[in-house]
Amino acid sequence: MKKFRSIPVAWIGSVWCGMLAIVACTDVDHPGVNEPAAHPVVRANIAAYEQQGEAMEGENKVNNVQACQFIDGTMAEVYGNLSFDGSSCDVPLTRYEGSLYVLANTEGVIDLKALQEQNMTEEEWKKTVVGLKEGKEVAFFSGSLDLEGQDKAQVVLPLSLKRGVARFDMQMQVAGTIEVKSLTMKNVARETHLFARPDVHSPDGVTRRDTTVTFAQPLTTDTPGVFYAYGQANDGVEVSVTAVIDGEEKTLTKRLSEPVLRNTVNKIIVRKDYISVSLDVTFDEWEPGHDTELDAQHQTGRL
Repeated sequence: MKKFRSIPVAWIGSVWCGMLAIVACTDVDHPGVNEPAAHPVVRANIAAYEQQGEAMEGENKVNNVQACQFIDGTMAEVYGNLSFDGSSCDVPLTRYEGSLYVLANTEGVIDLKALQEQNMTEEEWKKTVVGLKEGKEVAFFSGSLDLEGQDKAQVVLPLSLKRGVARFDMQMQVAGTIEVKSLTMKNVARETHLFARPDVHSPDGVTRRDTTVTFAQPLTTDTPGVFYAYGQANDGVEVSVTAVIDGEEKTLTKRLSEPVLRNTVNKIIVRKDYISVSLDVTFDEWEPGHDTELDAQHQTGRL
């Protein structure tokens, strides 16, 4: 009968550890071979105010975000129910092609799925118009990004969301007493383009209206955000303020001479010197803009 020779346990352990080491080295020598390539992410941020300090409370509020991607002029992808963390929103892409368009606060106004089913072209999309919602301007944000011109090695791509409206602040520069009772914007546009078009400030056939804000408590000090209007061409847009200055009620009126630019802060400055009262509107920068000098017409009475 043959006798089997016993093998030391320590030797078996050494062989087993050696095999594990070979396997481990195989994994380390070729890192990431089976890992999928990272997809690009577009990070949309609310555009910051330039030279204006902090935004007013509620101005950067975002209720919903949606996006669409056009490839070869066709709406190829729709991204809905995107999460906004208070300052930004990530849009994960599967393709580094075409152009991406991101919208905020357009729920119930823009239905991307329906537009995709209608085979809307990119040229038609760029002309999309936003109107009023429940009788008021929509506080929407929009932005776009040309993906074709981006560095393909860049995984996170920044995109700025800019407001579709312009803000009007009121400043008092009166030595005596003042109480501003109301503000009226005449011939203000009811519609605007979803995306800014530098060459066209208002859609064709835009309708206009007069809007009056009556202050429950008359304004006696500088007050931001007294009025919001869509970016628009100036077609007889007029600002009127009814105020009591040094005990005398006056109406200050001036027709604007420049277009109202979206994403801008506009100052309505009520002044009084020894011979006149003037109403000035200054277009400051959220983005590059211009100044407009206003010489107010002055009349006594009520609006």
